[in-house]
Amino acid sequence: MTPTRAHLPLELREELLARARRAAPREACGLLLGRRAARAVAIEALAELDNAARADSAFELEPLDVLAAESAALARGQEVIGVWHSHVDAPAVPSVRDLARPGYDLALIVSLRESGVRAWHGREELELA
Repeated sequence: MTPTRAHLPLELREELLARARRAAPREACGLLLGRRAARAVAIEALAELDNAARADSAFELEPLDVLAAESAALARGQEVIGVWHSHVDAPAVPSVRDLARPGYDLALIVSLRESGVRAWHGREELELA
């Protein structure tokens, strides 16, 4: 079932913005940890990973880093439920490159231009509570 809502605690929203600011002009990126329910996801923690992309306006996760983060999350009883990354000078909307990336279907995008965070399931925006 496709989620329609994502719960992101205020402290994690602020942490995402802070991480994006620290990484600028490069994109920050990582994984979302939490739990899935029927029509919603609950984001409980963030895993920040190194951005392996060569360009500032892109992100790429190293597969070994992803595996390590997934193992650590499972050991804590959490699930990797998606990916997060920042857009330094663009809105918090998935780019063509973002939509073409295989992997997780849930994404949080942090926009430094808008100072905001938006949740996406593919091309569909989720309610962010």
